[in-house]
Parts: sequence; structure tokens; C-alpha cells
Amino acid sequence: MDVIINGFLFGLLLCVLIGPVFFALIQNSIEKGFWSGFFMAIGIALSDSFYIVVTYLGISQFVENPKFNMWLGGVGGVIMLIFGVIYLFKPVPKKGLKQLHQEDTKWFQQIVKGFLLNGINPFVLLFWLGIISKVTLDFEYNNNQAITFFVVLIATVFLVDVLKSYFATKLSQIVTPRFMKIMNRVVGIALLLFSLRLFNFVLVAYGIELF
Repeated sequence: MDVIINGFLFGLLLCVLIGPVFFALIQNSIEKGFWSGFFMAIGIALSDSFYIVVTYLGISQFVENPKFNMWLGGVGGVIMLIFGVIYLFKPVPKKGLKQLHQEDTKWFQQIVKGFLLNGINPFVLLFWLGIISKVTLDFEYNNNQAITFFVVLIATVFLVDVLKSYFATKLSQIVTPRFMKIMNRVVGIALLLFSLRLFNFVLVAYGIELF
């Protein structure tokens, strides 16, 4: 149950990341309708799943090595720290979302669009590396628990993305510069706290414990 709850909470955290994909999904839904956003959300979920599989498989074979775990904790902590600082001080665009005419949905094109838009961003891979270091070192999940965690996480993100598509018109009015600024600060603080947990793992290996 703890694994499921953590997967759900991390999924919600990812849902409030105010980035290019967030705006692209809402704008695409406004311009071309719900189903266009729905298929784009599928592409985003497939892209995230691909990164998770590649990253986790690349790391899991080394988790029994204490030195590798220290390196992983340090790298994961730095990644979380950088993302936390970025979101704390991230500038907020002043322009809102515009509602345009709807067009016919080309489902395969929208899936590819979501996959590429999310996948070509190098920060996505780095972010998943940070999340996986958290799962491996802090939560200490075995393979079955990790799979459950990521399935729940991706399912949560996908369902919320579908809701974003459904309520796209209303979201375009709600996502004001002030709202975006608050969300960025919340996400930034959460990521900074996660980074401290990972740094603590490394320090504990040297006999130093922060908390």
C-alpha cells in the first residue's frame, strides 16, 4: 500500500510541473479538441515509460555495489537540487493560452507528437534518473515494488493529463501567472527536500547523518 501511495503522490508531483509539455497538452486540446489531447497524453506516457525502463534497467544491475550507490545518491541529489533551484526561480510567461478552432484528430500523429515533445527534452531523462535514485536508495524498493511504483505513477500522470485535456478550456483560464508561480515554488521546494534525502544517504555512508 505504501508503494501505491508513493507512486500516486509522485505522479501528482509530476502533474503540476509547469513545463513545455504541460502547455503543449492544454494548447493542443484547446485547438484540436479532447481526443487530440488524449492521444498526445498517450505519447507522453509512452515516452516516460521508455525512459523509466532504460534508466532503471541500466541502474538495477549495479545496486548491490555500495560505491555505485554512493555515486547514484550524489548524482541523484545534484539533479534534484538543480531542478529544485530551476523551479524556485523559473520565470513565468505573461501570455496566456489562446482558444482557437478545432481540427480533425489524427491519433497517430498526436501520439508521436507527445512522445517526441517529451522525449527529446534531455531534462526528462535527467529527472527520471533522479526519481529512480530516490526509489532505489531512499525507498529501497525491490524490482516488483519498483514496477508497481512506476505503473501507479505513470497511470496517475496519464489520467491527470486526460483530465487536463477534458478541462482544457477552463484550465486555460485558471493557469494564470500567479498560479504558475505558486506551483513552481511548491515543486521547487519538494525537489530540494528530495535532494537533501539523497545527500543524506551519501553522508551516512561516511558516518555523517543530517536527519
